Amino acid sequence: NVVEVCRARTSYITDPDRIQLAEHFIAQYADALPPNVLASLPHSVTHNDLNDTNLLFEGTTVVGILDFGDSIHTCTVFDVGIAAGYYSLAQADPLHVFKMVLKGYLSECALSDDELKAFYHAAYGRVLLSACMSAQACAAEPDNEYLAHTAEPGWTVLQKLRSVDPENALRDFQELR
Repeated sequence: NVVEVCRARTSYITDPDRIQLAEHFIAQYADALPPNVLASLPHSVTHNDLNDTNLLFEGTTVVGILDFGDSIHTCTVFDVGIAAGYYSLAQADPLHVFKMVLKGYLSECALSDDELKAFYHAAYGRVLLSACMSAQACAAEPDNEYLAHTAEPGWTVLQKLRSVDPENALRDFQELR
């Protein structure tokens, strides 16, 4: 659970602004996706880690998916949300990336309004989860520059998304159908 995992790791975040940022998104996620809402969404076995390092390409075409070690039975829409979160890293406009990933998904699969709402929270939720877990890893290995460096894109995405109103994002997503 994103909320539980992130709450348990905020103590490892050393920057007060990032603590506030994490707490903002933890609260937003908890409010938007309480257990009863999650239970009402369609569920399936999902990959749960769709990112560029887990895809096999032939030219520009995806021909395979690797690493099913994170697969779980959860809300189906989380898979596309997680992918959107990953693809938003180091991008100028994370919400635009969310829309483009969702647009591609919607060209093949329909989503309800409840699933579209959950998509937004799943997308930033994966970024938040990665940033909070990185904070813990950095605390365990403070001299590991790689760990600190790889966390930066996630914090940048969250900062850019802080001013996004989830209801406005939902309306944008609904227009993609």
